[in-house]
Amino acid sequence: MTMAKLFYFASLSEAMGCREETLSVDPAWTVGQLLDSLEERASALKAMRGRYRVAVDQQMVASEEVVIGPAQEIALIPPVSGGGGAWVRLDHEPIVSDQVLEAVRRPDCGAVLLFLGCVRDSFQGEVVERIDYSAYESMALSELKSLAEESLGRLGEPGAVAVWHRLGPVAAGEPSVAVGVASPHRKPAFEEGQWLIDTLKARVPIWKKEIGPGGAVWIEGDARVPSA
Repeated sequence: MTMAKLFYFASLSEAMGCREETLSVDPAWTVGQLLDSLEERASALKAMRGRYRVAVDQQMVASEEVVIGPAQEIALIPPVSGGGGAWVRLDHEPIVSDQVLEAVRRPDCGAVLLFLGCVRDSFQGEVVERIDYSAYESMALSELKSLAEESLGRLGEPGAVAVWHRLGPVAAGEPSVAVGVASPHRKPAFEEGQWLIDTLKARVPIWKKEIGPGGAVWIEGDARVPSA
């Protein structure tokens, strides 16, 4: 165990009952395991999960799967004043649509779009029980951020964009990707939502393996490659 200083800002400090504290932290824990531990102490924090980011030694972490290591400082950072911006997640957590909406909703935007891409229960007559998603994670996260920022640049101010893609097994009927867009008017919100999901599927290095009673198949572009 190592001693690390934890910092909580804005509403998170109220949820935790303090602005900072020093805790004994297992360096083998992932960020997600640390947050689970904190939520056991402060139930209010659980409802806020996904609305804030985590920095370890003043570096933002890409996902909750990151191992903390011998950290000296860990900070829970909510969105800064003004809201909006580009919000991206790539992890194994189930997608929560309310968190995506919260990430983009702002009072000066009259149009808020939410798109959920869900796993279908069949494809070309074959039953699909689930899809396993894998990725070149560091590159995929970088590409997602780039797409979100490009879309946000076209929206201008005011505007907001959120993209959340799930990894690992996703059962039929559950969402594997979510896109949120906020704009003063509906037309640009619809246009950017369409562009984001279409471009994401073409550019971001995320792969899917369909699992069903007949076996497993990798989907690689237009090809269907039987899993070994």
